[in-house]
Amino acid sequence: MSNRDEALKYAHVKADIRHLVDLPAEQRIQICRHDIWIDTPRLKPLLNCLNHMVYTDNQIQASSIFIHGGGGDGKSALFHRLQALGELSRKKMVFITLTENLNRYKLHDAICEQFSVQIGKRTTAANRLDIIEKKIHSGGIGAIVIDELSDAMLEGSTNKRIILSLLRSLAEGKLKLCVIAFGNSVANEAMILDRVLDRRFVQWELQPWKLDQHFVDFIATYETHLPLKLASNVASPKLRTLIHSNSHGILDNIVKILKSAAMDAIEQGTERITQDQIPNIDALAMKYGFKIHHPGKPKKK
Repeated sequence: MSNRDEALKYAHVKADIRHLVDLPAEQRIQICRHDIWIDTPRLKPLLNCLNHMVYTDNQIQASSIFIHGGGGDGKSALFHRLQALGELSRKKMVFITLTENLNRYKLHDAICEQFSVQIGKRTTAANRLDIIEKKIHSGGIGAIVIDELSDAMLEGSTNKRIILSLLRSLAEGKLKLCVIAFGNSVANEAMILDRVLDRRFVQWELQPWKLDQHFVDFIATYETHLPLKLASNVASPKLRTLIHSNSHGILDNIVKILKSAAMDAIEQGTERITQDQIPNIDALAMKYGFKIHHPGKPKKK
C-alpha cells in the first residue's frame, strides 16, 4: 500500500494515532476509555478571564473566581487542564483538592502542605505566612486553584468566616494570590447570599452545551481521537441531534455516549458509531461501566 493510500485509509482519525486503529479490538476498547482534553472556543472567554486575573502588580488584592455548575459540567476536566498547563500569563499555579468533609483546619493544612510548610507548635501563623510568601515570590506563583470548595460555602457562619479570612489572606497583602475555586451551583447560591463572598468572588457558571457549532465541532474533533476503522460522522445532523438530546447538553454525558458507542462498535465489529445505538444508550453505557445522568428524572420506586 502506498503512503497516500495509507494516509487515506484512516483519514477520519488523527494522524498521530492512526497506527492505533490496527491494534486488537480489546486494546482499542481500552483506548476509548481514555480521558482526553479538546480545546474548544466555548471556554476561551473563561480562560481569557483567568489570564487577566493572575496579573496582580500594583493592586491591593488579587481577584478571585468561583467556577460552578451542575454535576458533570466539566469542572474536573477544567481543573485537570489547568494542572496540565501549570501556568497562566507566565505565572505558576498551585493546586489543592479538598474532600467532602472539608473544615477550616483541613483547608489550612492543605495550603500549608502544598507549600511544604510544617504545621506544629514550633511554627506560628506569622512564621508560616512568611515561608509561604517567600515560596510564592521565589517560585513565580500567581494563583492557587482549589477544587471542591463547595462544602466550605455551606459551613456554619463562624466556620465560613474563618475560611473566608483564610482565602482573603491569600488574595491580599504580600501574598496576592489569585484564588480560582471550583464548586457546585448549590454552594454558589450560598455564596451569593453572603455579601462579602459575593463581592470578592466572580461567579462563573459553566452552562450546558447547546446544539450549536461549538457542540458540532467538539464531537467531530472527539471522533478523530477514537480508534475506529470507519468514519462515524457523528457531526451529521441526525446523529448530532440524537447525541445532544440524550446527553441533555451535559459534558460528562456527551463524552460517555461517544465512548460507549465507540467501544460497542469495536466489540460488535461495525467499527462506526450509528444512530441505532443512541436510543439504547443508557444500557449501552452501563455495559461498559458508565452512567448517563438524566437531570430531573424521577427515580423508580
